[in-house]
This record gives sequence, structure tokens and C-alpha cells, in this order.
Amino acid sequence: MRNKALKICGLTFILGIFGAFLRWAQLGKIIDPDTLLAAPDSPWSYALIAFLVFSIALIALWLRPLRRYTSPQTYPEAFARNLPVYTILAVIIGLVMAVGGAMTIVRSVTIKTSYSVFELLLGVLAFPAAASIAAFIVNANKSGKKTGGGSSTVFIVIFLCFWLIAAYKYSAADPVIWHFALRLLAVSAAILAFYYIAGFVFGKPRAQKSLFFSLLAVLLCTVSLADSYPMGEQLLVLSVDASLLLLSFSQVGCISGVSESGESE
Repeated sequence: MRNKALKICGLTFILGIFGAFLRWAQLGKIIDPDTLLAAPDSPWSYALIAFLVFSIALIALWLRPLRRYTSPQTYPEAFARNLPVYTILAVIIGLVMAVGGAMTIVRSVTIKTSYSVFELLLGVLAFPAAASIAAFIVNANKSGKKTGGGSSTVFIVIFLCFWLIAAYKYSAADPVIWHFALRLLAVSAAILAFYYIAGFVFGKPRAQKSLFFSLLAVLLCTVSLADSYPMGEQLLVLSVDASLLLLSFSQVGCISGVSESGESE
């Protein structure tokens, strides 16, 4: 399944890169310089929507054949690869998120706005969230690890829920919905992804939904990196993006190469 994992996750990330370019072009074309409002019925907006719908359909199509194969139903078996590179990548992801949290805190105390309190709390919560994400991936790859992951996934979901509220607060006064809609969708997809990932810890596994929403979050997070946001928050998005890409790769790689009918992959 390693080749299938590389194909599915790699192509999803490539779609995200193309989507980010299209998003960048869209943002540069739809804003009227006189009114600073988005031009209605812009072909760039329709093109981005069509691309995202097409990409989501492709992800669902790629994942559909995996239903025939056996997937581990518990943590850490569903994500265990037992390779040192996963631990290294998990630590790097945690450090990137921690740096993003630090930059967010600094910005909240140096640039006073009505959003500063939310920004400060987001930055503070990013530190335990970074530790939780890193711990979840590292523990899954520890030899002989049998339990755990509950507190990590719960805190990650809580952090992402607060981030969704903070992201809405950040954009509440912006009359251009296109400026922030994609970021709200990206964070929402990440919440659902970690919610279903937590199902492997709490005995409610949904392998297909976990993979779908993880890859959907990877797609939307990558595309939303083209948005104009403070660097600290961009690093938070990048770390969530990378963590879900790594977890998706691990989950597909852990699926048995033998289908329920006995066919070998």
C-alpha cells in the first residue's frame, strides 16, 4: 500500500499547489481597486469553485477502492509505521507550530486590535497543540505502544474549534467573503479530520471518513496558504497541513494489501 499512499497523498498535495496558484490569481483579479469589493460573477471565482469541486471528487474517487481492503481499527495500529523519519517529521511539525504560536503572540501584543485577545489566546494554545500533534504521531510509531492518544486528539480538536472562532472574529468586519471563506472551510475540514482520527482512539473508527476529511483539509489548507494572513497563522496552517498529510500517508500505508475477498494488492 506504500505506492498507493504515495499516489493518493502526493496527488492531493499537488492539487493543493495548483489550487493555491489559482487562488492567488483569483485574489489578484476579483477585487475592484475603487470600491475594494469583490467583483460579482468573476470567472476566476467560478474557476476556483470548479477546481475545488473537481479535486474533492477526485479524492473521493481515489479513496473508494480502499473500502475493499482491511484497515486497522485502533490507535496506534491505524497510524503505526515504526520508522524514525516519522518521529523526525513530527518533531519538525511541532516546532513549526510552536514558532507560529510565538509569532502570533508577539503580533497580538505589538499590534493592538479588537482581535488581539483572540490572537493572543490562539498563540498560547498553539504550544500545547504543537506538543499534542507531535506526541500523537511519535507515540503511534513507538515500538510496543498500545494505548494513548486520547488527550492529544481531544486538545487538538478543542484548539481547532477555538481557531475557527478566532478566524471568524478576525474577518468579521471584512465585507469581502472571498477573503476569509476558504480559511474557515480549511479549519472546519481539519476539525472533522481530527474528530474522525480521534475515533480510532475512542473505539469509534471511521477509516474512510478519516482519510477523506484529512485529505480534504490538506487540499484546503494548501490552497488557503495563498491568502493574506499574518505569518504566524500561516505557519499554524502549514503545520496542520503537514500533520494531516503525514497521518493520511501513515493510515493508507497501514491498510492491509489483502481485500476482504482475499485478493492481494
